[in-house]
Amino acid sequence: MITRQTILKAGAVVLATGLLAGCQGTHQARTVDPSGFLKNYSQLQEGKDNQALLVYINPRTNFARYKGILLDPVKLYAAQGSLLMDASPETRQGLVNYLDAEIRRELAGPFYFATKPGPGVMRFRTAITDAQGSMVAMDTISSVVPIGLAVSVLKSGLTGAHSGVGSCSIEFEAVDSVTGQRLAAAVDKRVGDKFTGNFDKFDQWHAVTDAFDYWAALLKTRLLELRAGIRP
Repeated sequence: MITRQTILKAGAVVLATGLLAGCQGTHQARTVDPSGFLKNYSQLQEGKDNQALLVYINPRTNFARYKGILLDPVKLYAAQGSLLMDASPETRQGLVNYLDAEIRRELAGPFYFATKPGPGVMRFRTAITDAQGSMVAMDTISSVVPIGLAVSVLKSGLTGAHSGVGSCSIEFEAVDSVTGQRLAAAVDKRVGDKFTGNFDKFDQWHAVTDAFDYWAALLKTRLLELRAGIRP
């Protein structure tokens, strides 16, 4: 029988462990629902180690020939009823701007950004398909109150997400800018960690921007690996 005292002790242990260990801000969700932004999902397969939940890499593509990127404006492609649409227009535009800036910041060194299609230029299509800010009061209470934390841990075990944390889904596609041939595609979702170590609990959208940071950095890593001939 699980007593109140047992829950209190478990909550205290998890709280201490989380505060000492620190976290990266987000972790991958267990599943993601395609939104329709990519249109064709038949090529995508379940991702493996450190890959998106759904991923495709064209096995015939010589990525070493691509030096430029034509970056389409990041889109919002949220399904009806998505909590993302409850956010203010200013917030939604801010999220779009943030992701666009992060992609450009990460890729500006190894690639140049083209203004029109051309040989050796990849075209990127990116969409935020869902985003949910954290419920700041719930997230904070379930972090600092032992019973709330224990309940949050139980919820995480069942669903893969703690109580009150934010989440975000994204879809991405790279095509040859001249022929339109698909080179790579991915669908992924990340949810906020209960402990980030970044003192950002009171920022409602911290999990979403943390996810953007992660994806932009991962995109750079994957492209450089593919350019060097390293494939998953």
